[in-house]
Amino acid sequence: MTVHRRTFLFLIACAIAWLPASAQAQGIRGDVRLNWGWLQLQPFALDSVLESDVGGSGLQRQLESGTVVTCIDGDFCRWYENNGQRQDIMPFTQDLRFAGWTGVQGLSFHGQMRTRLGSDDLWPRTAQKFDLLTGYLSYSRAAFQVKAGRMYRASGLGYYNFDGASIVYRGLKWLWLDAYGGWSLARGVNAPRNGSLYQDADLLATDQRSYLFGGEIGFRGGKVFSGSATYQRELRTDRLGLYSERAAVDLRALVGGWAFDVAGAYDFAYDNINDARLRITTPQLLGIRFAAQARHYTPFFDYWTIWSAFSPVGFDEARLSGTWTSRQLPLLVELGGAYREYEDTNAGPATTTIKKDGWRGFGRIYWNPDRWYVDARYRAEDGFGGSRYGGDLIFGRFLGPSGTTYLALRGTATETLYEFREGERYVTGGAVEGAYDIPKANLTLDASLGFYRIEDKNRPLADTWTEGRASVGLRWRFNSGGTR
Repeated sequence: MTVHRRTFLFLIACAIAWLPASAQAQGIRGDVRLNWGWLQLQPFALDSVLESDVGGSGLQRQLESGTVVTCIDGDFCRWYENNGQRQDIMPFTQDLRFAGWTGVQGLSFHGQMRTRLGSDDLWPRTAQKFDLLTGYLSYSRAAFQVKAGRMYRASGLGYYNFDGASIVYRGLKWLWLDAYGGWSLARGVNAPRNGSLYQDADLLATDQRSYLFGGEIGFRGGKVFSGSATYQRELRTDRLGLYSERAAVDLRALVGGWAFDVAGAYDFAYDNINDARLRITTPQLLGIRFAAQARHYTPFFDYWTIWSAFSPVGFDEARLSGTWTSRQLPLLVELGGAYREYEDTNAGPATTTIKKDGWRGFGRIYWNPDRWYVDARYRAEDGFGGSRYGGDLIFGRFLGPSGTTYLALRGTATETLYEFREGERYVTGGAVEGAYDIPKANLTLDASLGFYRIEDKNRPLADTWTEGRASVGLRWRFNSGGTR
């Protein structure tokens, strides 16, 4: 645990401990969840032989067994090989979420923590035994709300977490203002950009943390119009450069049963529109509702990464879907599809055969007579890099009126075809899954066990094998009105 994290946790603990006794005893609620998993993998090991012992010439050669190797003149020929052995991995995590209300009017505290005690060493980030996902104090008074600690924001720019503070003003019924700032955390890893997670994974990792500043203005015009606009900037702590500078707009209008949604995200440094979407949803007529969406998307990378310098290629996509629900039958049917066209890369040969467009389709039938249910789904996708076709069939039964206790059988089948390498892969399998809820004890137990057959065709030296997977989760909910 770093010095910064120890200091931050110490301050949070002191802030809660120094509250008056009456403030500490007003109540706290949340849940604790234990998650255990098991899965089997076939690890690959790097092997090599002297370059002089391999016939032929050039960078790519072939051994007598048919294995393709990469050779460097005067050095070695190297390849990754699977010895057919399986590796069992058993991750084990523990999550705690809580929200507490104090004796001080408007003052509350919130947190979410994760530990990995007892987890398998082969599972990613197992060495990080403790992780504070969120932990902050919140104070609401009149038209203002102030938060301080570790928190996150979800907006049109995505999911960002940071250590800092925010203030929201809601003095007007139709308008609110939000300003926030602090030390930014890397997305997805919940850690500073100059931490060990980045340093171990990237040779060109950042060497400085960053400040995050932003603001949001939102409005609501009754039940008809609503929207928000967000601006956000991430700056290196030495102020020598930016990590990101972006803005987003989200708008919605409801007119006579029609819903119109417009969203966009803009990158100031590269003068790019990263994401622009228009979605129209029709009213329901005879149980049928349609949704149409047009979208333009260009990937966004932080400015410190080398990927942002390669002018990422975007795409335009049109999507149409429809759902039908019956008033007489417990039946839902959904169908949809999308077509995508990629921008020109302006690289490589002009006569390349690599696909520049793609399509996908999907469908679902959900039937729920009494407490039984059948959920059948199919999906197909063909585009840049490969194609995939497959579906799932779930047959189950709810064992209680709440719908949280159930038992089900799941079957799955997927076919994957690759564009950049030979062969196809077929995955077929099944699993049994379920959950059991004990309301009086505030406990929920869920578990699953499945086996999946993985078969490769038209690929030399590929073995057919069966992978096992299992998971067990135990969740305990607590709600105390007079204890800490």
